[in-house]
Amino acid sequence: MKRILFVAPSGTFDNGAEIAIFHLIHLLKQQGNHILVAAPASFSKIEQEYCSRYEKIDVPVFFLERQKWWWEDAPGALIGTVGERADSYRQNIHELRELIEKNQVELVITNTVNMFQGAVAAACEEIPHYWLIHEFPENEFAYYLDKIDFIQATGDRVFAVYGKLATCLSELFEVELGTFIPYTEMSPQPLTSGVKRRLVSVGRLSERKNQLALLQAYQELNDRNLELCFIGPWDEAYKKQLDDYIADHQLQGVHFTGGQEQPWASVTDQDICVFPSNMETFGLVYAEALLRGVPVILSDNPGHLSAYEYFQFGHVYPLGDKARLVAEIQRVMADFDQESEKAQAFAPKAKELYQPEKVYHEIVQAIAQQSSSKKPLRHLGNIVTYNEERGRLARFEKRFYRFLNRVSAWLARKKQQNT
Repeated sequence: MKRILFVAPSGTFDNGAEIAIFHLIHLLKQQGNHILVAAPASFSKIEQEYCSRYEKIDVPVFFLERQKWWWEDAPGALIGTVGERADSYRQNIHELRELIEKNQVELVITNTVNMFQGAVAAACEEIPHYWLIHEFPENEFAYYLDKIDFIQATGDRVFAVYGKLATCLSELFEVELGTFIPYTEMSPQPLTSGVKRRLVSVGRLSERKNQLALLQAYQELNDRNLELCFIGPWDEAYKKQLDDYIADHQLQGVHFTGGQEQPWASVTDQDICVFPSNMETFGLVYAEALLRGVPVILSDNPGHLSAYEYFQFGHVYPLGDKARLVAEIQRVMADFDQESEKAQAFAPKAKELYQPEKVYHEIVQAIAQQSSSKKPLRHLGNIVTYNEERGRLARFEKRFYRFLNRVSAWLARKKQQNT
């Protein structure tokens, strides 16, 4: 049994990294490990929703106030001054060190390459630290290419998502990388009966997910008997692009459900899932479609190809090739009954391949074999977590308690003299 602290990237379950590692934590908990989660503080309702899910598996969550949780040059707004953010980072490292000390934590795992506080806290406390990398070092995440030396120096093990990401990073790192596959759980309930053939996209509407490509293909199909349904929340600016396209081309039969607590409950046995994402790390919704037994068409971005390599099922088309996407949709629709039967027959095989014990095997094995670790950064522990304001407060408290002790001693002497 190990005592493990996970440092979470967002404190929400609206992203694949948080969903995937919840299931790793659940597995480790079932194996008898003691788990804690540290996450960035946000809004009360969001924190309650996040905590309630972890409460079900008896894992405490500690929310830490922060100016910025990710690296300075990582995606996200910069709040406050450079000095204020630096103080906030030091405060977070200090708080993580306190969690480690109070809970006798033996291992820290940072669930993204986008934060460094857990790695520094672990080094200062002279315990091992693991990195879990979900992001390709491209576009908004290209910034972390310059952090690889730090990641290697502060990571006793580095794990990357299986497939294209791990292959890409193995050429950049000098240390051997482990791999894992993000896991998501599906309801065992059968698909509901549908009354109309539909193309369905599950997931947040965003530039990255590229649902506009599906909308363009839908227009090209020009089939009045076919509906298009987008299931999931959206980025406002991107949703406007879709709305404008629908209005400009006078499209009928397009529906948006918005965010759903159980999005797959809205998918029926008459649906075809289409995922035209520009970039994925693995493609959780693709895995979910296979587990539900739904015919699926997906773009050939690196993450989708990694997942397809693992499952070997579905229809892949070249990203950005509208003609090929239209052709794949027409092919599946023309032979829908057989495609649906194949998908339903493959679902048990997908479930067998996709078990937490299998997809997280390397991480679990490494945890069981982990030995102690000391890194040079430990020599600067008090400096990197020192905060001037906390220092002033500590000095004031010290003087105050010294004063109280003197008063207490004086009162004791007076009492003795009076007796």
